[in-house]
Amino acid sequence: MKGSQRIVLVAAIFALLFGFLGIRLWFMQVAEGVAAAEIVYNEGLVSVVTPAPRGDIRDRNGQLLVTSRVVPMVVMDRKLLQSSQKDEAIARLSARLEVPAGWIEALYDEAGVNQRFPLAVVDTTTAYQLEEQLRSFPGVVIENFPERIYLAGGSLSHVIGHLGFPSADDLQQRPQLDPNIRIGKLGVEGFYDQWLQGTPGERVYRVNQAGRITEERTEIPPQSGATLYLTIDEELQRVVEDALLEGIELSNLIKDEEREQPLEEGETRAALNPTERAAGVVMDITNGEVLALASYPDFDPQEFVWGIDRADFARLSDQKAFLNLVVGGLYPPASTFKAITYAAALTYDIPFAEAIEGVDLVNRRINCDGELVLPEIIDEGSPQVFRDWYYPAELGWLDIHEAFEHSCNIFFYNVALGVWRNWGNTSREDVLQDMARSLGYGAFTGVDLSGDQAGIVPDRELFEEWKRIQLEDPAAPVRLDPARLSLASPWLGGDLMNLAIGQGDMLASPLQVAVSYGALANGGTVWTPRVVSQVRSPDGELLWAAIPEAKSQIDLPDWVVDSLLSDMNLVVASGTARRAFSDFGSSASLVGGKTGTGQSSANRDSHAWFVGVAPINNPKWVVVVLVDQGGSGGRVAAPMGRYIMQYLMGEELDPIEAGEETN
Repeated sequence: MKGSQRIVLVAAIFALLFGFLGIRLWFMQVAEGVAAAEIVYNEGLVSVVTPAPRGDIRDRNGQLLVTSRVVPMVVMDRKLLQSSQKDEAIARLSARLEVPAGWIEALYDEAGVNQRFPLAVVDTTTAYQLEEQLRSFPGVVIENFPERIYLAGGSLSHVIGHLGFPSADDLQQRPQLDPNIRIGKLGVEGFYDQWLQGTPGERVYRVNQAGRITEERTEIPPQSGATLYLTIDEELQRVVEDALLEGIELSNLIKDEEREQPLEEGETRAALNPTERAAGVVMDITNGEVLALASYPDFDPQEFVWGIDRADFARLSDQKAFLNLVVGGLYPPASTFKAITYAAALTYDIPFAEAIEGVDLVNRRINCDGELVLPEIIDEGSPQVFRDWYYPAELGWLDIHEAFEHSCNIFFYNVALGVWRNWGNTSREDVLQDMARSLGYGAFTGVDLSGDQAGIVPDRELFEEWKRIQLEDPAAPVRLDPARLSLASPWLGGDLMNLAIGQGDMLASPLQVAVSYGALANGGTVWTPRVVSQVRSPDGELLWAAIPEAKSQIDLPDWVVDSLLSDMNLVVASGTARRAFSDFGSSASLVGGKTGTGQSSANRDSHAWFVGVAPINNPKWVVVVLVDQGGSGGRVAAPMGRYIMQYLMGEELDPIEAGEETN
């Protein structure tokens, strides 16, 4: 090839290469220029999730109890704040908002890298001023934030619950949660949180290298959460809460008087601890709807909206204010349990034990002389003496109706003794326990609230399980007296006798007692209690409605139901609650009740119980009142129950004054 040809070839190759390079440069600058510019532009975009207002909560009549409003919020965004600006920004904000710099720094650290967190709600004037001064506050923006408003204050706090940041368990179970947005805790705020939360919105804006917002791009507004309608009647709720506070005051007044009374020789005084806690619940026994539910001490959910002070939280924790006693407080049901023993005795015709002094086998009557003496050994141990609450007084010979009216322990001891002597170590030994379990004891109620407790229904199997655990694990909790561990079976006849009057190791919550009496009064339907009836969209569309759920249907003869209701009326007319109900009103013949006094440990006072049912000719409501260390059920709890039942029956409300001291 000649030299000139080589030069032409090389020139052509270079021309071709430069041509390809030119085409590529044109493609990058022109064809892809728009896309490249968009990429560069978008690198400065920040997407921010805006929290949704939580849904409203209303009572059964539509009364607004909880809502949300939009307020100006100072928000610190770490995406907009360079590390070199942190200290100055915190110092400026501390001075402007009048909050400790250490508090802001703690929130900053807790939020984590590239996170944002709310600092404080401000008024519109402060918000406007801060908007004008934002150049002095790098990383700070003013945004409209939903604020939870609890219109009822501390009322209904155990039903409604409160807000709080997600825990580690919350985040593990629901990974989609924003750790910096508060969710529902306790009550329906927690149980129905996913309905109430709503759908978050989104804001997109562009920032420059200095972290300044230079342009608002797009905004998708958040959608409010759904509205809950409670089964609760707010007006009735107030009546129950008033009854609890007045009952606590009455109990303490009685104890003050007792402290001033001189003791007889050999007499011991009760512990007389301050009465501080009480619980009350009203349930519709035709469908399981809870019409009122109160537990005291309570708390104000408003304190949790933007974070509660640690000292205040510690104080409430020490008071056990977060414990919903209605669903989570476990106590010996005491003489209220006699309704279960009563129903079992009649339904299964439980025979009395033979050769027991004070027992009329033919007429099924017991001499309620205040003392049951069993001189022969019924268990492996010494002879036993069981004394009644009215000892040394005597009530005389009583049948089951009169024994229920006057709450004679001796009668119901003999029912259990009849089971032990006649059916012990057979399939029928657990007849009382089986009746209790069929009515809901020893199991979760299924209420749509957190903290539901199953309680304990003691029997031979449970005691033998406790024995095995104690023998195998010396560090295990001591549930049985060590002397029992050497017996063939630690379950004794005395345990069954204690169970028959709701004592011993029997434990139940006030809600379980309400469920059981509801089933006894309505003919055997054990309802699952609930506090929410329906969920609706913000526009009013029905999203979900509760359907009454029967946990079980027990075979309870109608004549047993009628007999029990009639005898419950005797309790308030002429029995252990007669003084509390003496001026009830014109509908006194349509209400019934049962008192109970739950014995506790030596250094604690007895717990006062009352259960009421009305109207007894067509049962609709069950009322349960418990006063922790309140003393006598007839003296303290019955007047409280009477007050609530007067409201339900449309009677004039009388002051809560001491009733008769009964057990």
